[in-house]
Amino acid sequence: MSNPISAEFKLELAKLEQDTLLELFEIDLRSIVGKKGAQGDVFRFYSGLNELKKNVVFQGQEYFAYPIQATGFELSGQGPSNRPTLTISNLYGVVTGLVDEFGQGVGAKVTRRRVLLKYLDAVNFSGGNKHADPSEGRTERFIIERLSQLNNDVATFELALPAETDNARIPVLMIMSDTCIWQYRSPQCGYTGGAVADEFDQPTTDLKKDQCSKCLTGCKLRWGESAVLPYGAFPSTTQY
Repeated sequence: MSNPISAEFKLELAKLEQDTLLELFEIDLRSIVGKKGAQGDVFRFYSGLNELKKNVVFQGQEYFAYPIQATGFELSGQGPSNRPTLTISNLYGVVTGLVDEFGQGVGAKVTRRRVLLKYLDAVNFSGGNKHADPSEGRTERFIIERLSQLNNDVATFELALPAETDNARIPVLMIMSDTCIWQYRSPQCGYTGGAVADEFDQPTTDLKKDQCSKCLTGCKLRWGESAVLPYGAFPSTTQY
């Protein structure tokens, strides 16, 4: 998942001599509760320093200098999407401690930001930066799918798009063109009035015979011709 690229950013990327393109990474563990009940935190990294030999700052957020590398972001129009990998230094066992506490990091959100050096916040430069623009760059979001390697030197995580993670539970809605999928008088339907018509749209005052036809006509009988209908079907899909 990614955000649109601005026209100016595209022009910069097309130049023969481009400004330095930085890769900034954010790992969000806040959705994971640790073994001891503590909630995870957000960590931001960049494998370098700014002009002042300090941590890089973009959009007001500080990215700590730490060895980190990501690969496998190639785009393809065929088959399943790639599974990028994120490799982080395990210096002093820092990552070992985190993955042990937070379920190997599975489910954590990873944001990859690519931004040209010229757009970084003014605090990164000794003379400020008149080109600083927090809206520039490209943002891509992933989920940690699994921990594929962990040793004394590095930890490597396999990433996936949010909609492609294993065991993801995504609400499913059946699309029908002319039959309402809501149960009559349910919260989705919303109708709580008196008897109107039977299942064939024939008028009735008997609540036992009051049934919705599941058609657009049945919905209009209860809500009116000009009302905004809570109709659980998609009439416009008939053109497809």
